[in-house]
Amino acid sequence: MKRLILILFALVTGSALWAQESAAPNYNDIRQKVFNPKHPNYYPALVKRYLENDSTLTLEEYRNLYYGYTLQEDFVPYQREHQQLFDIRRRMAQSGATVGLCSDARRQAQTVLDDNPFDLLAISTYGIASLQLGDSTTWRQMKLRQDGILDVIISSGDGETPESAFHVISIEHEYEVLNRLGLEVEKDSLVSPTVEYLKVKPNADDEQGFYFDFSACRNVYDRKYSE
Repeated sequence: MKRLILILFALVTGSALWAQESAAPNYNDIRQKVFNPKHPNYYPALVKRYLENDSTLTLEEYRNLYYGYTLQEDFVPYQREHQQLFDIRRRMAQSGATVGLCSDARRQAQTVLDDNPFDLLAISTYGIASLQLGDSTTWRQMKLRQDGILDVIISSGDGETPESAFHVISIEHEYEVLNRLGLEVEKDSLVSPTVEYLKVKPNADDEQGFYFDFSACRNVYDRKYSE
């Protein structure tokens, strides 16, 4: 497991060393920061930097951005799958990335990002389409966002047990982590109301699977929609 995590961290940061300690998100601490107008991590200021593709954002700032998003009123838990994005990604792979197709992909991805700036599928789709259109600057900006989010997730645990699960704010992000590790899901199963185990297909590293904690998503759903 630890070797795989080091590989993922190297892909994300360009470094083979992972200096940060794994730490589950402390939502009380995050809340005190992101709702305090005098704090450097005040959410409106922080998300403005994120949307402006500020390359100086630190891991700690990305943690407050990513997990702090669940504390915002516009956070929607369990968002529907973006079938249109999946379809257009498939068409780009099968038919070739034409200018029209890539432009359409960017428009659709931007619509999703307007609702959820941390949607990893939309971020990667926008970046890939931009690169195909010769816009390498935007591709690098989207990669910066994607890597920052993945960095946060892999720094939230080690995925080896339910207690040390990776913390995500979207179930779709579980699959993005495994995709970055080059692993495919064989089966998913709930081990508790807020923890899921993803068993992976046979692989060279003999990795069996990972635990993911989506309690933030579940808690918001219960607070907003449960009677």
